[in-house]
Amino acid sequence: MALTETIVSFTAPPVVEVVAGVAFEDVDPTLGPLLAAFWKERLRDRFPRLQQQPPYFPPVEQFATGGVSPSFSLELGSAFPAARLWVSSNDGQELLQLQPAYFACNWRKVQPADEYDRWSKRRQAFERWFTMLSEFLAAEGSGHPKVTQCEVTYVNHIRAGKVWHRHSDFRDVFAGDWSLPGGYPLEQLSAQLQLLMTQDDQPYGRLHVKVLPAFDRDGSTPLYVFELTARGEPLGDGPVGAVAFLDRGREAIDRAFLAMTTQQMHAEWGLQA
Repeated sequence: MALTETIVSFTAPPVVEVVAGVAFEDVDPTLGPLLAAFWKERLRDRFPRLQQQPPYFPPVEQFATGGVSPSFSLELGSAFPAARLWVSSNDGQELLQLQPAYFACNWRKVQPADEYDRWSKRRQAFERWFTMLSEFLAAEGSGHPKVTQCEVTYVNHIRAGKVWHRHSDFRDVFAGDWSLPGGYPLEQLSAQLQLLMTQDDQPYGRLHVKVLPAFDRDGSTPLYVFELTARGEPLGDGPVGAVAFLDRGREAIDRAFLAMTTQQMHAEWGLQA
């Protein structure tokens, strides 16, 4: 049964960034100027800020048996890889990433008072802007982009507070016993996990989980970076198939987030069951 927004709703969520993206195949690497025209003609009023970033090559999820993701590469042969355009809102919270073989829609917490606007809004934003891009490319003679892989990422900053104070308080943040017997106290912990996303015992995606100790902007307040990415093949054609995977990916992320964090942290975040 799919999780609902209410099950994982927090009054004070630790989310600092959400990314929903898709990769394409059979894309002309010279589409960079057309993407710039798309920004100028369709996006500029909403996303007036323009930056160039190095190209992004999303990892390709492949499986040993069954459920094999499409085999493709974003390498552009002898041509120099096209730059990735970042176009963002005036406040910097909303960001679109435009690249000949990649598109993503981001939400970012820029100011401490910024509040994450929930998955339903992120889903709508992705669907709106990706559909607009797809129709623009088709109208310009490039055809609708064929999605080969989808990914959704949640980045959380779990800051020290009432429940925990030092990186060694890892067990107050994350569920499970990570200590060793015999006088080996835990100082801090980094973790990296891969979990399969399956249907009828066949994998169609992976959930990647990372936990990293870090410090806040003041350089002294400890925090844990908790990053979860679901990546795999679309569950159908076009924007509809992409959104279908993103919904399942977000559900997997929610389940992992709840299972891997403690009840004490849920209470501090104001979990509304």
